Amino acid sequence: MRIRALDSIRGLLLLQMTLDHFGKPIYTYLYQCFGFFTAAEGFFFLSGFVGIYAAVSRQAKDPSQSWMRKRALRIWIYHTATLVLMATLAYFCLPRIAYLFQPIYNHPLQATALSLTLVHTPVWMDVLPLYVILMLVGSFVFPFFVKARDRRKIFLLWLPSLGVWIASQLGLRDAVNGIFPSWTHHGDFDPYSWQLVYFTGAAVAAWWKRTDMDSTRVVNRLTLPIAIAFTFCLLWSHQILPLSTPSDFLINKVHLGALRFCNFFMFMMLIGAIVRKWPAALDFRLTNVIGRHSLDVYSAHIIILLLWFSTPKEVKYQSPWNVIAPITCCLILWAIAKLREPKPTRSASLL
Repeated sequence: MRIRALDSIRGLLLLQMTLDHFGKPIYTYLYQCFGFFTAAEGFFFLSGFVGIYAAVSRQAKDPSQSWMRKRALRIWIYHTATLVLMATLAYFCLPRIAYLFQPIYNHPLQATALSLTLVHTPVWMDVLPLYVILMLVGSFVFPFFVKARDRRKIFLLWLPSLGVWIASQLGLRDAVNGIFPSWTHHGDFDPYSWQLVYFTGAAVAAWWKRTDMDSTRVVNRLTLPIAIAFTFCLLWSHQILPLSTPSDFLINKVHLGALRFCNFFMFMMLIGAIVRKWPAALDFRLTNVIGRHSLDVYSAHIIILLLWFSTPKEVKYQSPWNVIAPITCCLILWAIAKLREPKPTRSASLL
């Protein structure tokens, strides 16, 4: 059973990510507007959270969770098709974005192989590859989360994810990436760090479905302290408090710094408290449909974004086009999601 509020929130996050990518002036007001984190963290967290709900509902018919591997393949196809389309367009008629695909043009055989295996990911095209990897790994991990019967087992299943994140803070990614050619672009997200967001979402969902009265009371007691701590980080991030900006190590986006993750987790726990108490409060029809078709929407957003980057500077950096274009893009993405909605059958329409 889908939680409509989560689809709505995921739709909101997708729209925020889209608007952030268009740059100023909208970017100035939206980017990290809730603290030391972006909409991307929420997108991956909710993907892990919703994934557990789907895994539970399909457990009887598909205990191995092979549906996750099939979906990972579908996302890989979407990413590869988008990459081929935009690299081809850039080569023949969009010279302003050709630099994004230069490694592929310069090293066609190597870069193609590394692109197909998701090692090389051009700038702006690194989210879907990370999603593919997380879903593939998740297809083997989620069955254990589904079978976990108490909070202790769920916590133990989550600990390896924390361990990989700690290793990533100590340079795991650089050590692994060192074996590949220097021209390889590995994306702006450290997968060894960002997997923590995804699997934390999965662990919270597994715990959420098995919450007893004692756990509920603990969560209720923690809501106010979490709200206070979140407000403190919010004011700190906007430099309203007389404190120096935290070190990059604590709030780094690429490696998901500790303060960044904690600030984001506070935010999601407050969202969870609202959804638990008022299930319909965060259910918005406009963004709900976008959240239900997030794969199609995100892929289309990449194409539109790169086409926008191909426009002359006199257009994309000037008012009113730098406001009209992102808003138009959001409307197009909503229309795409709406078209992806299944049409009601005749019998259903008569009810």
